[in-house]
Amino acid sequence: MRILMYCDEDLGVAAGGSRQVLELARALASRGHEVTLLAPQPEGGTGALAASDQLHMQFVSVVRRGALRPLSFLWGSMRVMAKLLQGRPPDVLLWFDSPGQMAPLWALRSSTCPVVYFVNGLPVEEVRGVWRLPPLRGLLSYGLRLASRKATALVSVCPEVLSGLGKLEPINTKRCSVIRNGVDPDHFSPRSPEKSRSELGLVSPGPYIGFVGGFFPWHGLETLIEAIAIVAQSFKTVQCLLVGDGQTKNSLEGLVRQLRLSAHVQFYGRADFDMVPKWIAASDVCVVLHRQTRSYPGDSMKLWEYLACARPVVATAGPGYGETVEALHCGVSAKADDPHDLARQLIRLLVNRNLCTRMGERGRTAVVQRHTWSARAMQLEQVCDHAIAGMKAVA
Repeated sequence: MRILMYCDEDLGVAAGGSRQVLELARALASRGHEVTLLAPQPEGGTGALAASDQLHMQFVSVVRRGALRPLSFLWGSMRVMAKLLQGRPPDVLLWFDSPGQMAPLWALRSSTCPVVYFVNGLPVEEVRGVWRLPPLRGLLSYGLRLASRKATALVSVCPEVLSGLGKLEPINTKRCSVIRNGVDPDHFSPRSPEKSRSELGLVSPGPYIGFVGGFFPWHGLETLIEAIAIVAQSFKTVQCLLVGDGQTKNSLEGLVRQLRLSAHVQFYGRADFDMVPKWIAASDVCVVLHRQTRSYPGDSMKLWEYLACARPVVATAGPGYGETVEALHCGVSAKADDPHDLARQLIRLLVNRNLCTRMGERGRTAVVQRHTWSARAMQLEQVCDHAIAGMKAVA
């Protein structure tokens, strides 16, 4: 199968969106498909984005100045995609949605190529800054509806996004599929916590509670910090490792100062992708929370990474998080926005190291068996096959 993948992610940044696109591209290529990935020229260079016989990178130069960045990619990717569709047409276009990037619609105006449209969020809830102005948000939503009409198949990491999309544009549920995030179990694997702490320069006796990821409103890290104040009453040397950066960092640092938790909560900034498994391994328990600041929970990639590293997880109760760890018996759930319940669950695990070990082992086993990027690529491959068959039937 020849697959053309389109995205507006900076693939040189180890963020969730770029990791999803890259990992799925590599997994599809490893399954024997010929994949061409069309994306913006990475700001940090392409050294870590090596192509292969089955995976080809097609980068588009962009102007990195404010609004010029998305506009320059829109114009450049339209021209490149039109050439790719006319030269040696792909069997399917795998379009990873980015608000406002409608280049595929223009390039496909005279093409019968089937489209698999991967939507991870709704513009009305995802965009920031000037894009939140009603006229611009309306324009983005209109583009989303047009793309949904053009799509042969629709995919998302969680069913709530597809339900929200259905409220904007009536869609046939038979065209919809949920494909969750995955993990590379070779990169994220169990390691010695003692060795990892030594290599990272962590000298406290602990215990250690870890979070590795972006600091966004829906991650509910305020609840974690408030819970640490309670946990510290039982564990005098407890350490909370906050590894990452993002929108809420300043407010989180202010909350730590307000609660006088500087001895217990540490901010370590962004970690290189190669270092992430070490930070996870340094933690006795890992946390993935969800705050209802948007209508869908998403699917946190860090959850699968924690489990692949054989770490027990405390997650917010509900779809995609607490329900997952409870079903896999690899962690426990805590009530949303409830620091007292979160602290209770953290203490429950920290006082029972044998339980932590068993949960970690179960999480690792479940990931290796069913939740790798290879397994997700197999699901996506089936969606693409059905889209191609459906387009041929219509023709």
